[in-house]
Amino acid sequence: MTESYSVRVMTGRKARGLALVSKKAFTFAHGVDPRNGNVTDLHSDLLGKNVKGSVLVYPYGKGSTTASAWFLETVRLGNAPAAVVTSSVDPAAVIGSVVAKVLYGVEIPVMLWSDAPSRMRSGDAVEVDAGTGTIRLR
Repeated sequence: MTESYSVRVMTGRKARGLALVSKKAFTFAHGVDPRNGNVTDLHSDLLGKNVKGSVLVYPYGKGSTTASAWFLETVRLGNAPAAVVTSSVDPAAVIGSVVAKVLYGVEIPVMLWSDAPSRMRSGDAVEVDAGTGTIRLR
């Protein structure tokens, strides 16, 4: 069964992957190791998980604007999530995504869906489409 939801598009294109869902605030700065995509934030409920190729879901970002540079470094090293879905705008993810497109030609969709952390579960098959502003869960 496929469920489809309309969402707000911040950046990106189409992407798919398995959901990696955090119920807590998330940061890339000192929170994700760009060299391998592993979550290293000791306060994260995703500690030890890997963001590479996932549809990363979290309620909101935390930390400084440095997080966008860390996000960008995960893209450069090929360890970034396929897409990011947040409940509220995370400027670090949006800036990282926009700069990744300019510098590396890589588009990481960033979508805004307030119900994402409560509707999605880690391991759900997810397809995001920035062109239509939809998220499909299978």
